[in-house]
Amino acid sequence: MAKKRPLRNPLKAIRAKCLECCGGSPKEVRLCPDLSCVLHPFRTGKNPFPRRKRKAKDTSATTCGVSTVAAKPREVQLSLFAE
Repeated sequence: MAKKRPLRNPLKAIRAKCLECCGGSPKEVRLCPDLSCVLHPFRTGKNPFPRRKRKAKDTSATTCGVSTVAAKPREVQLSLFAE
């Protein structure tokens, strides 16, 4: 029976692959000149393309002490030809 591998964070797996490729030297991983490698941006073990955090919608009627006026619902055009 095959040995079961523990689940691993993908960034940590990429980092381990880069360490293996560079002979186990973290300095060589940092200095890696192979820009054609698809793993190159991820070699440090961090995501170079982080997602932006979404702002939470404000549920209160006031924002910073300024009251907001309720927006009028938009009218939807139901036909292709404007009347």
